[in-house]
Amino acid sequence: MTISPHPAPAGTAVQPPPTGWLDPTGRVPAVLAAWEHGALGEVPAGIAWDVVRVPLPLAGETVRRMRAARAPLGPVLSTPLGADFVVALGSADGWEVAGMSVLGRGTLVLLPHPDVVEPDRVGNRGWIVRPSDRAPAWGPDLRDAYTGARAAAAAAADAAAAAGTSG
Repeated sequence: MTISPHPAPAGTAVQPPPTGWLDPTGRVPAVLAAWEHGALGEVPAGIAWDVVRVPLPLAGETVRRMRAARAPLGPVLSTPLGADFVVALGSADGWEVAGMSVLGRGTLVLLPHPDVVEPDRVGNRGWIVRPSDRAPAWGPDLRDAYTGARAAAAAAADAAAAAGTSG
């Protein structure tokens, strides 16, 4: 039985969740078993891909900018600590970008079933960009989109503050 917050209509074939992106982690059977029971799968970061965390309020604009640039975009997960972007292994090494952090190698990432898409949540997590077997994001593309989103948010805040003081 596949856990899904949105059951398939009668007569519709239920597609198995994509697992190609998880294969290199060696955790596919354990993750599928967790999902089968409505639980979160556990996968270590830094093995098959890296995870870059950005502040949740900037996630939507970061995703929009990546799509506008036609940059590869892998899974993006909303968590209590921010938005976790899956990026190609090593493509975010050595970064020092304000508000952005790369999860350390071996840090467990808790993954809901791919059908748990925002606003639905399991364990306070939901997908902003659902997993598929497409290539993960490339770190520099994410960095550029995030820094653009951050600058736009800062400019909007400055404009709002200026408008509030001029009246």
